[in-house]
Amino acid sequence: MECVAGHIKEHHSKDRRIQGAGLATNNNVFQEEYMEFSRRIKTAGRVLGFGFVGALMLVALPARAASVSFFLDQSNTLPDGNHYLSVMLTENGTGGVDFLVQTLDPLSNVAGRNFGIQKFGFSFNDESGFEIAGLPDSWRIREDRRMSEFGKFDIRLQGKGKSRTDSLSFTVNGATLDDFDALFSAHVAGFEWCNIIDGKGKYGKNNWCGDRNCITSAFFAGSMGQLPPPDPSVVPVPAAVWLFGSGLAGLLGVASRQKRKTT
Repeated sequence: MECVAGHIKEHHSKDRRIQGAGLATNNNVFQEEYMEFSRRIKTAGRVLGFGFVGALMLVALPARAASVSFFLDQSNTLPDGNHYLSVMLTENGTGGVDFLVQTLDPLSNVAGRNFGIQKFGFSFNDESGFEIAGLPDSWRIREDRRMSEFGKFDIRLQGKGKSRTDSLSFTVNGATLDDFDALFSAHVAGFEWCNIIDGKGKYGKNNWCGDRNCITSAFFAGSMGQLPPPDPSVVPVPAAVWLFGSGLAGLLGVASRQKRKTT
């Protein structure tokens, strides 16, 4: 009996050792899984954090400046339909509109020694007061003045003969693109455009004609096209939002896998 009792006691002791080893193994596995889960949570947290910071940075970025460009392709004396000058208006983000007016090839190719823009006219849609800054030296501002048969304009900027320029830039402070009337006009002088037709049926560009049927100055006009409205059906998603969403999806996936393992 004592032998049998000892054998039973030894058997129970061995079972307890096996159970203890099993519990230790389970504990080790659980600790490893817990550590792996913690690492994944931290990684997902960092991804979410970076995505959130990136999203905030994108939101803080200034919106791209609105801009519109068009041509002055009408003239009081030269043929219509040519791009004589280009005009670009850009909202500068500080409460104003930057102007850039430049002569193009149809005039530049027949430019003389004192060639350039001498007057530029535009109007506003209302009576709001705006400040014009950055004009070239010797240029001045005149109000309610004519630009040949293109009519009167609220503002006519003009320089002396020696201050003509092939590139005119200035700023209208306190304005937006919506504050301007559509029609703009310029006066350019100091070129020689022959008022004769060559064998190809075109006016004589690059054909110096001296005093014979030669036009040396003209007024030009053109209209600013309407800005295209934004498409409400197309909303771009910033890259940081995709990063934020992928991090959140990864976090949910880790949590789901861990839940299945524990159950």
